[in-house]
Amino acid sequence: MPTSQTTTAKKKKSITPKPPSKRVRDPQADNGPVIVPGMEHFVDLVRKVKHPTLVVRLLERASGGTFPDLMDLVDAAKGKLAADSRQAFFHCAAKLDAATRQRIENAVERVMLLGDDYGAQAVQSLLDERREDDAVILGMPCDRFSRALHLCILQEFPEAGARREARFDQAEHEQVMHRQWKSEQFSSHYLGPKGVEPTNSNDIQETLRTRIAELFPKVPKDQILIEQFVRHGLSHAQRDDDEDAEEEPQTLLHTVCATFNGSTAHFQQVEDGHVVDHEEPAAMSVRFSWEPATGALTVFCEDREKRRELATVFRDVVLAHEGDIDDMPIRQFDLHGFSTSDMLKRLEKDRIADVERIEILQIKVAKPFEQSQELSGKPVVRQLASKMEITRDRRDGRTIYQVAYEDYSVDDLTQYTLAQVKLVMRMAKQPHRKAHNVAVQITAPNGLNDKSRTEDDRKRVLEQLIRIGVLSEF
Repeated sequence: MPTSQTTTAKKKKSITPKPPSKRVRDPQADNGPVIVPGMEHFVDLVRKVKHPTLVVRLLERASGGTFPDLMDLVDAAKGKLAADSRQAFFHCAAKLDAATRQRIENAVERVMLLGDDYGAQAVQSLLDERREDDAVILGMPCDRFSRALHLCILQEFPEAGARREARFDQAEHEQVMHRQWKSEQFSSHYLGPKGVEPTNSNDIQETLRTRIAELFPKVPKDQILIEQFVRHGLSHAQRDDDEDAEEEPQTLLHTVCATFNGSTAHFQQVEDGHVVDHEEPAAMSVRFSWEPATGALTVFCEDREKRRELATVFRDVVLAHEGDIDDMPIRQFDLHGFSTSDMLKRLEKDRIADVERIEILQIKVAKPFEQSQELSGKPVVRQLASKMEITRDRRDGRTIYQVAYEDYSVDDLTQYTLAQVKLVMRMAKQPHRKAHNVAVQITAPNGLNDKSRTEDDRKRVLEQLIRIGVLSEF
């Protein structure tokens, strides 16, 4: 009996409900969406930015006031803001009038849209370390939002009496160009005269409008907006901190953008109980990207058929030069070097700067042969090929050649034709970007598909392929 009573008592004790525990509030949470419900992007920016002094500057320039209490919070934080400090920023924004809040939110939305890899690369390329205000921003690693906000303030909220800059607009143009550079749907690439610097004057812009209007007859000449941007870089001497070097900027890229109502927007509206179709003129852009050092000209335009004529217009008018506009020569890839394990030594020895390692993940080979067949009653000799993929798991410690021998029983790839190679290049950490991998797929004779998302990555991939003797180009 005592044993039975003890057991019963234990059971009752085990099913006794526990008192409800108090809910612990996340110390990092803030009430941004509640305090400023109409400023989604501003809330996101305040949470992410590592240079909150710029947010204070944004609020002051937009409102015309001063906020010393916010600056005290920034000085105490020395970096990203804690939840309580962020709430102070939100309460400050909530006190502004509706028009000012909307203006800030519109500008911040553009800043956040530049937060992807393409936008971050565009912003980074436009900052100049010789400028004191830019140097402060460049000294802050891995904060793309602060950099974009810095350019946005200089353009949209300039200091009283200061010249309005256009670098923020330029970053948005370059972001689009970086996205579309590889796609034939958006761009075509040509070769022009090397070393020629474009000219920019009212006469040049007027002539350019006239020539573009001839290609798009429905567009009035006076309704074509022309904008020109120039990206500068430092010379090699300056990058090596040579004190005796002259501080002359090196021109890296010219961008000319022509915007006009050259397309049509189709939409429907309900009018008097009926659905009515409407067609209205819509804006489109033609952008020219010109690298004087290489003579590479890229034309971005929705109308693929007009790109060559537009390239000719750019040569005639902006470059004021004669000569042929040629298609960019097709890059030629020679994959024969991957037939033997000697390529592993080349990948180790011939790496360029900022490429930490290169791994071969896959080799696709083919065995060409002829086969006689009968087609429509006639004998036909067809050129055929059997294909085989040798694939190495990315976590496999063996080399691709060990995998070929041990798993595929292939000890000699020279007897095959190499059709495709897949590589992974490890890019070193940069001041503005973490270390990362770039996948590269090369298909003989001229196919290249790489996962580089920035212009820097793209150039490093091409330079590396040239270094190991795989790629030949102009």
